[in-house]
Amino acid sequence: MSGRDLALTGVPRSGTTLCCHLLGRAHRTVALFEPMEVARLPRERSAALEQVAAFYADSRASLVAEGTAWSQQVDGRVPDNPFASHRAADGRRRHEAERGRIRLDAPMDPGFALVVKHNAAFTALLPELADRFQTCAIVRNPLAVLASWHSVDLPVSHGRLPAGEHFDPGLARRLDAEPDRIARQLLILDWLFARYGRYLPPERVLAYEEVVASGGAALAAAFGLQLEPQPLRERNASRLYSPRTCEELALRLQGDRGAWRSRYGDADVEALLQRMRGEAP
Repeated sequence: MSGRDLALTGVPRSGTTLCCHLLGRAHRTVALFEPMEVARLPRERSAALEQVAAFYADSRASLVAEGTAWSQQVDGRVPDNPFASHRAADGRRRHEAERGRIRLDAPMDPGFALVVKHNAAFTALLPELADRFQTCAIVRNPLAVLASWHSVDLPVSHGRLPAGEHFDPGLARRLDAEPDRIARQLLILDWLFARYGRYLPPERVLAYEEVVASGGAALAAAFGLQLEPQPLRERNASRLYSPRTCEELALRLQGDRGAWRSRYGDADVEALLQRMRGEAP
């Protein structure tokens, strides 16, 4: 019996790695966290999708034969967060995951579900990807997303999205033309949310807050998988986020009319800002 190949994407730093970790705990499921070297995928979209499909097939064969596959990993396992839980001396959190082979306790029987998670690349390829694979996207309160982008050192922290720009030259040109870092981040946020709204049905676009509140059940249901509810804690108001930066980001969001407003509003941003300040809702 052939298994199901599933795709997970979402806004960077919206909890997609946590979701990948949770999906890996579902019955007869393996979930791989950003396993492909997407910069090497051809820019021609149909050719890129063929290489993505070939990666699924190769990973599935390896998991059945040997119980191993490529993934970003920490100590041979998919983590629930690839970044350290504390700040370094420069005030940012260090990326701890690296690409390597994960190893299961035993090889998988044929027929298991295989999830592959990539954020920007899969979002850029979404029209073709969603036609070929059952795909879900994760979104999150935009203030929490921007605050997280400012707490780590990734391209998106500087207002760039290399894997998205690789497949969408128009996005690259828009970012090239914008000198302000936060304005570039708002452009990226708009691009991400707009693509989820355009190419995925509403039930396949899940809020991080919903996933956490349901203990992962909402995520498993969207993919049709069996997962025991997990104890999860929402981290939108993390103490790792700079309060001063969060104030500035909230102000910029109030004046932004991006596609994120299809899911979140000013009241959501303001309520989270109050929590970040330590005020009662």
